Amino acid sequence: MTATAAPKTLHIARKLMSLLGKIQITDDAGNVLYESRARWGWLSQPWSITQDGREVAAVTRKLWSFTPIWNVSTNEENFILRGKLWSWRRQITVVGGRFDGAMLRGSLLDMDFELARHGQVIARAQAKVMTLRTRHSIDLLDTTPQAELLTAILMTNLLAQKREDNNMAAAEPTPPHLQ
Repeated sequence: MTATAAPKTLHIARKLMSLLGKIQITDDAGNVLYESRARWGWLSQPWSITQDGREVAAVTRKLWSFTPIWNVSTNEENFILRGKLWSWRRQITVVGGRFDGAMLRGSLLDMDFELARHGQVIARAQAKVMTLRTRHSIDLLDTTPQAELLTAILMTNLLAQKREDNNMAAAEPTPPHLQ
Protein backbone atom coordinates (compact mmCIF):
# COMPACT_ATOMS: atom_id res chain seq x y z
CA MET A 1 0.00 0.00 0.00
CA THR A 2 1.24 3.45 -0.76
CA ALA A 3 1.70 5.29 2.51
CA THR A 4 0.92 8.81 1.24
CA ALA A 5 -2.20 8.08 -0.79
CA ALA A 6 -5.61 8.10 0.83
CA PRO A 7 -7.94 5.15 0.15
CA LYS A 8 -9.91 5.46 -3.07
CA THR A 9 -13.50 4.28 -3.55
CA LEU A 10 -14.60 2.58 -6.76
CA HIS A 11 -18.05 1.37 -7.74
CA ILE A 12 -18.68 -1.61 -9.99
CA ALA A 13 -22.04 -2.42 -11.55
CA ARG A 14 -23.43 -4.56 -14.31
CA LYS A 15 -25.33 -2.71 -17.04
CA LEU A 16 -29.04 -3.56 -17.05
CA MET A 17 -29.78 -4.04 -20.74
CA SER A 18 -26.65 -5.72 -22.07
CA LEU A 19 -26.93 -8.85 -24.20
CA LEU A 20 -23.45 -10.34 -23.69
CA GLY A 21 -22.63 -8.50 -20.50
CA LYS A 22 -21.18 -5.09 -19.80
CA ILE A 23 -19.71 -3.94 -16.51
CA GLN A 24 -18.60 -0.44 -15.56
CA ILE A 25 -16.22 0.62 -12.80
CA THR A 26 -16.60 4.25 -11.78
CA ASP A 27 -15.14 6.60 -9.18
CA ASP A 28 -17.12 8.59 -6.60
CA ALA A 29 -17.81 11.35 -9.15
CA GLY A 30 -19.38 8.85 -11.59
CA ASN A 31 -16.49 8.96 -14.08
CA VAL A 32 -16.03 5.63 -15.88
CA LEU A 33 -12.55 4.31 -15.09
CA TYR A 34 -12.87 0.82 -16.62
CA GLU A 35 -15.41 -0.85 -18.83
CA SER A 36 -15.65 -4.61 -19.23
CA ARG A 37 -17.44 -6.41 -22.04
CA ALA A 38 -17.97 -10.05 -22.77
CA ARG A 39 -17.10 -11.00 -26.32
CA TRP A 40 -18.85 -13.75 -28.18
CA GLY A 41 -17.18 -17.16 -28.03
CA TRP A 42 -18.15 -20.71 -28.92
CA LEU A 43 -17.65 -22.40 -25.57
CA SER A 44 -16.73 -19.54 -23.26
CA GLN A 45 -17.03 -15.80 -23.33
CA PRO A 46 -13.72 -13.93 -23.09
CA TRP A 47 -13.89 -10.60 -21.28
CA SER A 48 -12.17 -7.44 -22.46
CA ILE A 49 -11.39 -4.70 -19.93
CA THR A 50 -10.81 -1.23 -21.37
CA GLN A 51 -9.64 2.06 -19.91
CA ASP A 52 -10.28 5.24 -21.91
CA GLY A 53 -11.28 3.14 -24.94
CA ARG A 54 -8.13 0.98 -25.11
CA GLU A 55 -7.88 -2.60 -23.94
CA VAL A 56 -5.81 -3.02 -20.77
CA ALA A 57 -6.69 -6.66 -19.95
CA ALA A 58 -8.32 -9.76 -21.40
CA VAL A 59 -9.72 -12.60 -19.28
CA THR A 60 -10.47 -16.02 -20.75
CA ARG A 61 -11.79 -19.05 -18.89
CA LYS A 62 -9.72 -22.17 -19.36
CA LEU A 63 -11.91 -24.97 -20.62
CA TRP A 64 -11.79 -28.56 -19.44
CA SER A 65 -10.03 -27.86 -16.15
CA PHE A 66 -11.05 -29.51 -12.89
CA THR A 67 -10.94 -26.26 -10.91
CA PRO A 68 -12.11 -22.93 -12.34
CA ILE A 69 -9.12 -21.23 -14.02
CA TRP A 70 -8.93 -17.98 -15.99
CA ASN A 71 -6.00 -16.79 -18.09
CA VAL A 72 -5.38 -13.05 -17.76
CA SER A 73 -3.35 -11.01 -20.19
CA THR A 74 -2.55 -7.34 -19.50
CA ASN A 75 -0.30 -4.89 -21.31
CA GLU A 76 2.49 -5.58 -18.78
CA GLU A 77 2.13 -9.26 -17.78
CA ASN A 78 0.22 -12.53 -17.95
CA PHE A 79 -1.07 -14.47 -14.95
CA ILE A 80 -3.72 -16.97 -13.90
CA LEU A 81 -6.73 -16.68 -11.61
CA ARG A 82 -7.52 -19.97 -9.89
CA GLY A 83 -10.83 -20.52 -8.12
CA LYS A 84 -11.24 -22.86 -5.20
CA LEU A 85 -13.36 -25.92 -5.79
CA TRP A 86 -16.02 -26.94 -3.24
CA SER A 87 -15.84 -24.05 -0.86
CA TRP A 88 -18.60 -22.33 1.12
CA ARG A 89 -17.03 -19.00 0.27
CA ARG A 90 -15.84 -17.78 -3.10
CA GLN A 91 -12.05 -17.69 -3.23
CA ILE A 92 -9.81 -16.72 -6.18
CA THR A 93 -6.01 -16.86 -6.06
CA VAL A 94 -3.62 -14.99 -8.37
CA VAL A 95 -0.89 -17.27 -9.74
CA GLY A 96 2.10 -15.58 -11.38
CA GLY A 97 2.78 -11.94 -12.14
CA ARG A 98 3.47 -9.06 -9.77
CA PHE A 99 0.66 -10.01 -7.35
CA ASP A 100 1.45 -13.73 -7.16
CA GLY A 101 -0.29 -15.17 -4.11
CA ALA A 102 -2.92 -12.44 -3.80
CA MET A 103 -6.30 -13.82 -2.84
CA LEU A 104 -9.86 -12.54 -3.20
CA ARG A 105 -12.07 -14.05 -0.50
CA GLY A 106 -15.80 -13.62 -0.27
CA SER A 107 -18.21 -13.80 2.62
CA LEU A 108 -20.67 -16.63 3.04
CA LEU A 109 -23.39 -14.96 0.92
CA ASP A 110 -21.03 -13.22 -1.54
CA MET A 111 -21.90 -9.81 -0.13
CA ASP A 112 -18.42 -8.76 1.05
CA PHE A 113 -14.98 -9.42 -0.45
CA GLU A 114 -11.41 -8.79 0.58
CA LEU A 115 -8.36 -8.80 -1.69
CA ALA A 116 -5.12 -9.36 0.22
CA ARG A 117 -1.56 -10.48 -0.44
CA HIS A 118 0.73 -11.75 2.31
CA GLY A 119 -1.55 -10.34 5.01
CA GLN A 120 -1.68 -6.86 3.45
CA VAL A 121 -5.18 -5.82 2.37
CA ILE A 122 -5.27 -4.33 -1.12
CA ALA A 123 -9.03 -3.74 -1.42
CA ARG A 124 -12.36 -4.44 0.26
CA ALA A 125 -15.69 -4.65 -1.53
CA GLN A 126 -19.21 -4.59 -0.20
CA ALA A 127 -22.36 -5.40 -2.16
CA LYS A 128 -25.13 -2.87 -2.37
CA VAL A 129 -28.49 -4.34 -1.46
CA MET A 130 -31.86 -3.29 -2.81
CA THR A 131 -30.60 -2.43 -6.30
CA LEU A 132 -31.85 -3.66 -9.68
CA ARG A 133 -28.39 -4.76 -10.77
CA THR A 134 -25.38 -6.35 -9.12
CA ARG A 135 -23.41 -3.50 -7.56
CA HIS A 136 -20.40 -3.30 -5.22
CA SER A 137 -18.52 -0.43 -3.59
CA ILE A 138 -14.77 -1.08 -3.44
CA ASP A 139 -12.42 0.59 -0.98
CA LEU A 140 -9.04 0.52 -2.71
CA LEU A 141 -6.40 0.67 0.04
CA ASP A 142 -3.43 0.23 -2.34
CA THR A 143 -3.92 3.06 -4.85
CA THR A 144 -1.16 2.09 -7.30
CA PRO A 145 -2.36 1.72 -10.90
CA GLN A 146 -1.36 -1.98 -10.90
CA ALA A 147 -3.42 -2.72 -7.75
CA GLU A 148 -6.36 -0.80 -9.20
CA LEU A 149 -6.21 -2.83 -12.43
CA LEU A 150 -5.93 -6.13 -10.51
CA THR A 151 -8.96 -5.16 -8.43
CA ALA A 152 -10.88 -4.27 -11.61
CA ILE A 153 -9.96 -7.65 -13.16
CA LEU A 154 -10.92 -9.66 -10.07
CA MET A 155 -14.21 -7.84 -9.50
CA THR A 156 -15.12 -8.15 -13.19
CA ASN A 157 -14.34 -11.85 -12.95
CA LEU A 158 -16.51 -12.08 -9.83
CA LEU A 159 -19.52 -10.47 -11.53
CA ALA A 160 -19.01 -12.69 -14.60
CA GLN A 161 -19.00 -15.77 -12.33
CA LYS A 162 -22.18 -14.62 -10.60
CA ARG A 163 -23.80 -14.13 -14.01
CA GLU A 164 -22.79 -17.67 -15.07
CA ASP A 165 -24.12 -19.06 -11.76
CA ASN A 166 -27.45 -17.27 -12.28
CA ASN A 167 -27.69 -18.48 -15.89
CA MET A 168 -27.01 -22.09 -14.87
CA ALA A 169 -29.57 -21.90 -12.05
CA ALA A 170 -32.18 -20.51 -14.46
CA ALA A 171 -31.44 -23.26 -17.02
CA GLU A 172 -31.89 -26.14 -14.58
CA PRO A 173 -35.19 -27.91 -15.07
CA THR A 174 -37.66 -27.99 -12.22
CA PRO A 175 -37.75 -31.39 -10.52
CA PRO A 176 -41.00 -33.28 -11.28
CA HIS A 177 -42.10 -33.34 -7.64
CA LEU A 178 -42.00 -29.50 -7.54
CA GLN A 179 -44.03 -28.92 -10.70
